[in-house]
Amino acid sequence: MFVTTRTRSGVERSDISDAIYRAGLSFVPVIPRRESRFEIVHLAHSSMPQDTRVKREASAAALTGRRVAVIVLEARGEPTVERAGPVTIIRVPGNRTRRGPLSYLTEYTEFMLRCRWLLAQHQAFRHVRVVHVHTLPDFLIWAARPVQKRGGRVILDLHEIFPEFTRIKYPGALGRVAARLAQAIERRARRLADVTITVNTPIETLLAARPIGRAERLLVVHNSVDPQDFGPQREPCPERRGTALELVYHGTLTQLYGLDVAVRAVHAALGNGLDVRLAILGDGPERGRLEALAQALGLGDRVRFEGRLLQRDLPARLTRADAAVVPTRLNEMTRYSLSNKLLEYVHLGVPVVASRLPSYVEYLGDDAAWYWTPGDPADCARAIAALAAASPEERATRARHGQERLSEIEWTGERDRLVALYQELLDSR
Repeated sequence: MFVTTRTRSGVERSDISDAIYRAGLSFVPVIPRRESRFEIVHLAHSSMPQDTRVKREASAAALTGRRVAVIVLEARGEPTVERAGPVTIIRVPGNRTRRGPLSYLTEYTEFMLRCRWLLAQHQAFRHVRVVHVHTLPDFLIWAARPVQKRGGRVILDLHEIFPEFTRIKYPGALGRVAARLAQAIERRARRLADVTITVNTPIETLLAARPIGRAERLLVVHNSVDPQDFGPQREPCPERRGTALELVYHGTLTQLYGLDVAVRAVHAALGNGLDVRLAILGDGPERGRLEALAQALGLGDRVRFEGRLLQRDLPARLTRADAAVVPTRLNEMTRYSLSNKLLEYVHLGVPVVASRLPSYVEYLGDDAAWYWTPGDPADCARAIAALAAASPEERATRARHGQERLSEIEWTGERDRLVALYQELLDSR
């Protein structure tokens, strides 16, 4: 129960905020007066501006002309409160350690409580009309309850599908139990939200098949490429730039994204006489294992680990490659995913070699990429060889097919629908 009392200063305080104080979770940022009276707030257990979806949608919210804040995790060397264009970024203490389930739960809960305390107690948030909650976790929506109780509106933005994520993250009995709990949390979160947003139509279809006991408003806002980040769409330039076929991958290095399959495929392709190289841009928990695998296979400089690049440097680096590789594994979660990396490669006109995931084929079609059986290095090597044997005209044609199909979900259209939603919720009472 959320019981509200008043302190001597007249500031409202609740029993839950007192509990947060006792736990040492309260966080009171110094927000300049000119940045106060926020009307739209985004909550995300991630970093800003590194999380491109949060950045894009917060920028869209600012197009309403209202004051917008984003509450995210702190990062070393970044200011606690920062103005980024029309958006104010507020960074709160917290971690993303990628350890066991108890660590995940603790980190998520602490972040949720800090966000809830700010929305309930800090004067800068007393006039918030819309809270946009980004998941994971789905229960972050409870941080928005103080605003909802004051008559505000809440958007639940499901970046991932929590039950399927949990089953894949923790296989076995623990995963099955956790997934049932995650599904109950997802259902409750969707019931609390005024609008539920997700990232593609396969997830929208899945959610529609999981009723929540009342009418639900579902909206898809794709992770389309923002030209402000990657520049305008580029004409495909499929001419080979050297004797070796240069492949590239960028992003987080985790087991889910299948980089070990790509490394083994390069080894197999070399064994079949194909001159090929792979550049891996990024970092993550699998980097050490991937480096050890490349060394064990004797790949030398055929597989290069170039580390993480700033977003502004990515387009130039990615378009230096002959093609990009998207080796995502297929499981009950990724069958519904549409890789941000894939959309970025298509936008930049870079030919793509990709795992045959149902969602990839649904959006791009069969003739916009070179596909292989997910998780199969030998079939990946076959697809790489087919790309290498293709004429420049065929590579350009496939790249253009992808661009044409994704033109239906270009960011300007997605942004305009989101802005219209914000305006509608702001105007409602």
